[in-house]
Amino acid sequence: MGSELSQFSSGKTLVSDSGGSKSGNNGAGFGPPTPPPTPPATPTDPELAAVFAAWADLPPAIRAGVVALVRAGTPTMAPNGG
Repeated sequence: MGSELSQFSSGKTLVSDSGGSKSGNNGAGFGPPTPPPTPPATPTDPELAAVFAAWADLPPAIRAGVVALVRAGTPTMAPNGG
């Protein structure tokens, strides 16, 4: 009788639905909050600033062309970007 389980019980201990884990960890209070990401700096060269400003609106083929030109003109950059 005392060791019998209810017909609706799986016999497993349930985790509280308070948002925490069985250990009580709810993810809060572990170090300082993560700061928001720093936006990239705006280039000071006017031509580079124009490319930077337009980049998000460029079609993928144009972006790939620009990247290919930069890699071709920069001997220290590997063809795969590394």
